[in-house]
Amino acid sequence: MDYKIKVENSGERIDKYLAKNLELSRSTIKKLIDENEVFVNGQAVKSSYKVSIDDLIVFTYIEEKINLVPKKMDLDIIYEDEDILVVNKSKNTIVHPASNDQDDTLVNGLIYKYPELKTLDPIRPGIVHRLDKDTSGALVVAKNKDAYEKLVDQFTKRQVIRKYYAIVHGRLENKIEINKKIGRNEKDRIKMAVNEKNGKEAISLVAPVKVFGDYTLVEVELKTGRTHQIRVHMASINHPVVGDLVYGRENKFAIKTQLLHAYCLEFSHPKTGEQIKITTDLPDDFKDFIKRIEDEENIKPR
Repeated sequence: MDYKIKVENSGERIDKYLAKNLELSRSTIKKLIDENEVFVNGQAVKSSYKVSIDDLIVFTYIEEKINLVPKKMDLDIIYEDEDILVVNKSKNTIVHPASNDQDDTLVNGLIYKYPELKTLDPIRPGIVHRLDKDTSGALVVAKNKDAYEKLVDQFTKRQVIRKYYAIVHGRLENKIEINKKIGRNEKDRIKMAVNEKNGKEAISLVAPVKVFGDYTLVEVELKTGRTHQIRVHMASINHPVVGDLVYGRENKFAIKTQLLHAYCLEFSHPKTGEQIKITTDLPDDFKDFIKRIEDEENIKPR
């Protein structure tokens, strides 16, 4: 999808322009711009960018208007009140549709159970942040407009604490901070990469939890929220996430889905201001992988 700026739109902020033309909220547009889904004349821009005559805007994320279809599905709701809910998203579940041929995403299940969410956003109803398809874990959903705007504001201002578990290749025995800019891979626009020239600030705090065999269970706290941040950062220090087929390498048991889990969310309740902390257990696929490696290590000849 692309747009060429006309005279009457010159000088308008790009987030306002896209919100008007895409029928999405400005906060949603800002998130997409921050995630490098919007390009002007081939370059990623900030939300404050003011468009000029003949600017060519390419919007890569939504290729068509999506008609959301409610679908009954099992949702693992781990917290809920009248304003928000937190769902423990399962692995292999897409958060929201990217085309009209998808009707089994988390959003389809949410609008079946909560039809009122459709009034918040025609494509991402109630969705404040995303997790990759193969990343499991805690995801907060807003149930009304006020909660949505306040939660988006917290994420934008980096006031939400987000911690993940990941199993990575190699033995990592000390805490580290990874501070490397992330942007689109200049050779493959589908992928992200460390890009110090054109990328955006990305900071991950990594702490080892358990070292076993030639692998490490780590906790990663995100200080920023770039697309594929943990996967790109860990690969950049030669400790890619196990099962990551895009940025990783083959693993001992040929696991083909990344061992990455959003286990902790901490934020201020959008209505009461109370600090909410949600944690989830280590997933079974993590436990199984650790056990298999440890069992193998124990039977090695000494």
